[in-house]
Amino acid sequence: MGLIFWGNMKFTNKKSLPLYKGGYLILGGVLLSFLSYNYLVENSSLFQLYEIGFFTLLVFLVFVYWYKRAKHIEYDSTGLGLVFISKGVLLSEINNYREQRIEIPKSNLKKFHIKNVFFSKKLYLYIKTHGVIKKVCLDITFLSSNKRKALKMSLDKVVQENSSSK
Repeated sequence: MGLIFWGNMKFTNKKSLPLYKGGYLILGGVLLSFLSYNYLVENSSLFQLYEIGFFTLLVFLVFVYWYKRAKHIEYDSTGLGLVFISKGVLLSEINNYREQRIEIPKSNLKKFHIKNVFFSKKLYLYIKTHGVIKKVCLDITFLSSNKRKALKMSLDKVVQENSSSK
């Protein structure tokens, strides 16, 4: 089914949050299973210390990647402004210290760029304020491809309207 674009739009990836939170559980479970099997079930060191350290480091790095990239994203282009809200998934209900909120008038968006870099997707917004163009970055890695396409279409329309109004 094709993506239909009606102009102003509003969306979120909130339905995917249980999947993101499950990723933390899976990583913890894999690490605990590995360590438990190695020490409790076998009752001897099945793997060498460097192999255990390497595996633990690998799981830790995947955990850090997941922590930094898994975000709850909201986008709203209804009205006269653009609103982007990005919140962390882990512990965000308790302490929302990772929230990033960008609210700008549509007329201030000059251009945007979506960059794909090694398992990561970033949205760069170029916003004109007080005669200076400022670059703002949002992580959109965990936004579905359909929502990324819709976001791109919406921002294309805003940039096109801004460039034709000059």
